[in-house]
Amino acid sequence: MELQYNITQQDYIDFNLNYYVNNAVIQRSILMTRIATAVIVVLGGTALMYWVKGLSVWSVLVYLILAAACFFGTPWYMKRKVVKNTERILRNARNKQLCGPKTLTLREDSFELSGENEDTTYQYEAVQRTASDDKHYYIFVDEFSAIIVPFSAFSDETQKQEFYDRITVNIKDEALKC
Repeated sequence: MELQYNITQQDYIDFNLNYYVNNAVIQRSILMTRIATAVIVVLGGTALMYWVKGLSVWSVLVYLILAAACFFGTPWYMKRKVVKNTERILRNARNKQLCGPKTLTLREDSFELSGENEDTTYQYEAVQRTASDDKHYYIFVDEFSAIIVPFSAFSDETQKQEFYDRITVNIKDEALKC
């Protein structure tokens, strides 16, 4: 099976957002950041107002509102940073080959990804896990990087299912399959 498709900047943004949303370590880190920021704002603001002798119900209320804004605004801010950083990385001259036309060829015991300045062969055993969203398959060949395959690369649902079956054949844990 040979798939020919085009990877766009949006495909990379979608991959990074999917990783951001579905990675438990990242989500736990963001939760800890949200809590710590809110606590620092409330305690720090209250301590500051006490120190300058301006502590009142209104000053505490202002700091509580500011802490809530920090707590609920952090996920939005972090998601925005993921998009901006991905765009910055893709603008870098060394990363120009990440986007553009790709050919993914499935062979009997391996698959090959080729495109501009890239020609990599992977054994099916190298696939650690798969993920998907509403427009892509992500084939993880290590913990942090994946081959992005847009659903538009498939001519029909049968070809899409055949691809999925071949890519995931060596993944024993069902939880690691999308």
